[in-house]
Amino acid sequence: MRILIAGTSSGCGKTTMSILLMAALRLRGLDVMPYKVGPDYVDPGFHMVVTGNLSYNLDSWIMKREHIPSLLKNNSDISVIEGVMGYYDGLNAESFDCSTYEIARLTDTPVLLTVDASGGAASVAATVKGFKMLAHDSLIKGVLVNRVSSEGHFGLIQRAVERHTGLKCFGYLTKQTNLELPSRQLGLVPAMETPNLMKRINEAAAKAIETLNTDAIIGLAATAPEIKAVPSQELPDRRGYRLGVAMDEGFNFYYRANLETLKNCGMELVYFSPMRDSALPEGLSGLYIGGGYPEVFKERLSANASMRNSIKRALEGGLSCYAECGGLMYLGSEIDGAPMVGFLPLKSRMTDRLQRFGYVTVKDKSGLSFPAHEFHHALSEPLAGASFAYEVIKASRPQNKWACGYEKGAALAAFAHVYFADKPWLIQRFFK
Repeated sequence: MRILIAGTSSGCGKTTMSILLMAALRLRGLDVMPYKVGPDYVDPGFHMVVTGNLSYNLDSWIMKREHIPSLLKNNSDISVIEGVMGYYDGLNAESFDCSTYEIARLTDTPVLLTVDASGGAASVAATVKGFKMLAHDSLIKGVLVNRVSSEGHFGLIQRAVERHTGLKCFGYLTKQTNLELPSRQLGLVPAMETPNLMKRINEAAAKAIETLNTDAIIGLAATAPEIKAVPSQELPDRRGYRLGVAMDEGFNFYYRANLETLKNCGMELVYFSPMRDSALPEGLSGLYIGGGYPEVFKERLSANASMRNSIKRALEGGLSCYAECGGLMYLGSEIDGAPMVGFLPLKSRMTDRLQRFGYVTVKDKSGLSFPAHEFHHALSEPLAGASFAYEVIKASRPQNKWACGYEKGAALAAFAHVYFADKPWLIQRFFK
């Protein structure tokens, strides 16, 4: 069984709706497998806290389209997929490429559309009708109503939607039910930093289970056709490779499938904290430093001089390393004046606006070409001796190109986030 929770736009409440639906289904005793459309790292962290299961991303740009349905094969009772942005929003305004709608089509999943009902009644039906009619087969099978003021308000909207669109309303959340999760520059503050998270979710879920028609939602999820099995891909044999993976509040942006693929290659993943541990684990073959919020924790990262020196010595000694976004910033000389590892010839500073946002194609100097995405407020300034491995091309504006992929010794670091679970040849490039 599976269901996709879409939204009319960013900010309509689909993350709150998805989290509380997952929590309500858990309260009913179901094992819930969560998913997130798009390249987002933060929302899956909330999914994991609520369901107890790690969340997979589903993204038709960074992933091979034929690989996406196989990620939905699991042994849970029900899969809940949270959409991204507005239902039809994706690579550009002319097509539905890389949208939540495209994921619904690729996986043949029934969709519930989340609408914000603040100050509306019959007009909500007009919004729903527009979404239903925009695509020939929208796959929208029902509506979830957010931010209603009362049960009576929901009744008005329900009658209007069902009369004018023929779609059923599957429940609602009141304005009082919302979680009011804190945000920062890249979206929600990650789950591991949100105080009293489970207490707040459980309190909201106790209300949500009374207003969401979980019986009907489970029934709709049961109509999704079974996912066909796909042949497993051949992976490189990396048995005996001990990979140190940075994991704490500053570095936690990793795709679940990427980490699973590395383990399936035979690698041993050894987790460490750049903020708390005094040195790298012993006997490592390589390092993987993902993205996150090193700028938020720059004082603590800088204060841990023994770890910074341990990493610098290891890299200067030829240890292989692959770093993304926040990992790149950490390996440079400084972040806003706070000393970092000092291995890569660059310094980073934060700005008050997005510097890069969206899908890109990376052309590597080794001849490889692969999809990726960037999403950061930071700027990195190359210093003397900087050497670049990448030409990065913006997907929606191919004339927009820039150099990235700092390479030094056996280390490669870039702002671009890469999905390599379906591209095992990239493992050979990133982890020497």
